[in-house]
Amino acid sequence: MQSFGAAARTLLCLILAALVYTLSSSPEPLRAGLAIFVLVGGLWMTQAIHLSATALLVPLLAVLLGLMGMREALSSFAHPIIFLFLGGFALAAALQRHGLDRALAMGVLRLAGGHRMRSVLFLFGLSAFLSMWISNTACAAMMLPLALGLMSEESDTEPPIGVREKTFVLLGLAYSASIGGMGTLVGSPPNAIAAAQAGIGFAQWLMIGLPLVLLMLPLMIGVLYVVLRPKLQGRIAVKQESLAWTREQRITTLVFGITAACWVAGAPLGRLLGVSSGIDSLVALVAVIALVATGTLAWPELEKRTPFGVLLLFGGGLALSQVMAVSGASRFLADQLLAVLQGAPLPLVLLGVVAFVVFITELVSNTASAALLVPIFIGVASALGLPPQLLAAAIAVAASCAFMLPVATPPNAIVFATGQITQGTMMRCGLLLNMVSIGVITLVVAWVWL
Repeated sequence: MQSFGAAARTLLCLILAALVYTLSSSPEPLRAGLAIFVLVGGLWMTQAIHLSATALLVPLLAVLLGLMGMREALSSFAHPIIFLFLGGFALAAALQRHGLDRALAMGVLRLAGGHRMRSVLFLFGLSAFLSMWISNTACAAMMLPLALGLMSEESDTEPPIGVREKTFVLLGLAYSASIGGMGTLVGSPPNAIAAAQAGIGFAQWLMIGLPLVLLMLPLMIGVLYVVLRPKLQGRIAVKQESLAWTREQRITTLVFGITAACWVAGAPLGRLLGVSSGIDSLVALVAVIALVATGTLAWPELEKRTPFGVLLLFGGGLALSQVMAVSGASRFLADQLLAVLQGAPLPLVLLGVVAFVVFITELVSNTASAALLVPIFIGVASALGLPPQLLAAAIAVAASCAFMLPVATPPNAIVFATGQITQGTMMRCGLLLNMVSIGVITLVVAWVWL
């Protein structure tokens, strides 16, 4: 019965994509790009085919429909961010292998006085703060072992942590990293793209970013609490455990500390080494090699602990971004939105743009969304007599608020890779949080510039 349902959903997605391709009078590349977007987006949303297998459809269809060559179509699967993922997974595996994730968790519990909920809230706040200064991906990768360690601790007064509690912690971690990235110019690539093209300074960005972080973080926690109803009120006995500090533990701690420091100091380190982009990924590769070369993490164990399907999934998302850019589909969709909103009241225009970016970023990388749409909407702002910073900033922060799908953002993919969250739950929580973020972004951006 389940296979029949999957086949029916697949057929429906194929029919919709075929209708888009055959009935439109648009140029061939545009029709092809829109058809791929509809098919792949539909399959990801309905889970009719495994997410990673669907991701492989993107380069296949791009080549068959003549949008790009095979080498270009597959290049996204070797994107630097894929190797940043790999480094994060390797660090998490090494920390877990040698019991250091548990030691980190006990340290946080001591700070929180043994209160489980307080520990989790501390984790969310710390993740959001770090993500304001380092990449969201690096932040989520660094904090994941701590989250896993917290979930492994048992309470003296409550039953063992269950599925709802694990989902609350992991989704909260991912969403905190994404929300924190909105806070500063350096927090997320879309912020820098918007600032460069609209002339927004660091201090001016803080006027938008900090209120958004301060509003969205408690709202996110509230949404997850209402949807999931986790039971995290218990106290955990804080055990005074002393580490043996084996050779492997010392090396793992050293590699983790140096990697985290290099991620935090990514910009100056890149300038020092003459690396203009991808310094976080370079650091991640060094970490992987160091862990394996020192015997701290055996390669077979890294293979076993690395969810390669998630790496393929995110590679497919990046490939879809390429397809949307090459085919002109992103510009076409933005133009259609503009036509619909023409003559509408300004708050409605802003609301429509924010909603459009939030939901398109569920399937297209946030950096690609910003790079494609910011120039378009700066022109739209000029045509409407609005300050260009208005729509540019709205697009940038909206691109960080895709909470529904694993493919939407790297933090989503990282926590989904643990296998402890279902896509259905992520979609249910993420949809509600998407709607909340649309309203909050619209109000904050309008408050700053209108």
